[in-house]
Amino acid sequence: MLSELRRSPYGRLVLGPLVVGAALSLTACSPEMLLPPALRPGAEVAPSPEATETPAETPVETPAETPVETPMDPEDTDVFDIYLGDCLTEFGSDEDSISSVPKIDCAEPHVYEVYHVENINESGDYPGETSVSDSANELCEAAFEPFVGTGYYDSALYYTPLFPTADGWAAGDREVLCLIYDPAGDTTGTLAGANR
Repeated sequence: MLSELRRSPYGRLVLGPLVVGAALSLTACSPEMLLPPALRPGAEVAPSPEATETPAETPVETPAETPVETPMDPEDTDVFDIYLGDCLTEFGSDEDSISSVPKIDCAEPHVYEVYHVENINESGDYPGETSVSDSANELCEAAFEPFVGTGYYDSALYYTPLFPTADGWAAGDREVLCLIYDPAGDTTGTLAGANR
């Protein structure tokens, strides 16, 4: 280790053979006399202050414990309180209509993400489930590529719309929620710009 290396107080000098020979011929002394007094044969070498000091121990840092985060549970949320960018876990209904869905933070694993919200531009009496479903699919398909970056028929991702029932329509509801999902499994984060 670098901290364990010691350096001589005299440094190092490398002389070529001609320089050494010239130094010997010019001085009538033995090669040992060219050495500093502390390095001559028989000289007692006092330990340097650095050599007598014991290196300070470096304290070992233990990593801080990271608290384990427990996954958030989905919260049943009224379908009219779901907005663009919200994420949902799997939901199903034995009934013809859905009144609440399990909303969850998008940072948690989820099934659906609301990628588009738009009203069906129709007035008058309820045109029937097939007509409303077709209108909802048109809105969601048109919004798919701008959100994902890939056309729906070239994508590995799917969408499903939530659209008004006859009772909702009669009460003035025209809103369609477009939900994107990956049929391969749960998603964490958004699928915006997924390009797949």
